[in-house]
Amino acid sequence: MKKVLLTKKVGEKNLALLEKTAEVLNVPEGDVDALKGLLKDIDAVVLGTSFKFTGEIIDCAPRLKVISRTGVGVDNVDVKAATEKGILVLNTPEANSVSVAEHTVALIAGISKQLVFMDSELRKGNFKARRLEIAADMSGKTLGLVGCGRIGRMVAKKCIAAFDMRAIGYDPYLTDCEGIRMCGSIEEVFRDADYISLHLPFDSSTRNLVGENLLSLMKPDAYLINTARGGIVDEKALAEKLRTNKIAGAALDVFASEPPESTNELLTLPNIILTPHTAALTRECTERVAYEAVKGVVDYLEGKTPKYVFNKEVLKSKG
Repeated sequence: MKKVLLTKKVGEKNLALLEKTAEVLNVPEGDVDALKGLLKDIDAVVLGTSFKFTGEIIDCAPRLKVISRTGVGVDNVDVKAATEKGILVLNTPEANSVSVAEHTVALIAGISKQLVFMDSELRKGNFKARRLEIAADMSGKTLGLVGCGRIGRMVAKKCIAAFDMRAIGYDPYLTDCEGIRMCGSIEEVFRDADYISLHLPFDSSTRNLVGENLLSLMKPDAYLINTARGGIVDEKALAEKLRTNKIAGAALDVFASEPPESTNELLTLPNIILTPHTAALTRECTERVAYEAVKGVVDYLEGKTPKYVFNKEVLKSKG
């Protein structure tokens, strides 16, 4: 019987679905030694974010044929090493879209109205904080999207409908998006937008993409929102802009290092909202993502082609 290793809980229904086709084993989150010991006779892995599947880890799994990520990002998988060994890397690109889009819009509203700061000041007894007049209206403002994929388009649609905002965007792979005026460069988005929301993958080309140069183009009353990946933003450059009030504020759900180090200056600033990479961790989304990740493994074990294969070249090589 095939063996599937779970690196995170997937819920009773999804576990039952797996157990119909395979023997299921579990590994404690973050226990790398236990992971290596179990991988020697594993056929498929359902992978969360608690492990990095490096080439070294993959070498411990001679039978491995599928790595199924519970999420859209595969940056904790050495996709090149997996592909070279003919291992399918699956993800769940649609399951978390609504949840991340909603979280993004919530951050836009929260930082505009300074909800976290005002809550903190009130709890400290500073009722007079209401007179600081640091909140901003969203109506009629310009939302700038960097990355106009599924989540970015959802954010635009919600902001247009709820707040009567205009939407502009930049995406190197798209020239037309309904309801979004596409810009010729990322610089144009940073210059013209009141809110800049990042929705692009993290790789060598996007590492620290949003640094001093782009941040310096932002309006002094503009906000940066990141629910994509932390490494896209140069956090030191962002902290400097926030500390010196060169931009109005920011809202981040993701960090270059997770959890962020206690010395990270962003943790000390009042004009930023921080959440612990939780955009996709709603009750409903957790269930959807786990189901899609498990379904991909089950499909493979039953001889079907999984719906979401990240490294499609493996399929071609299997021909």
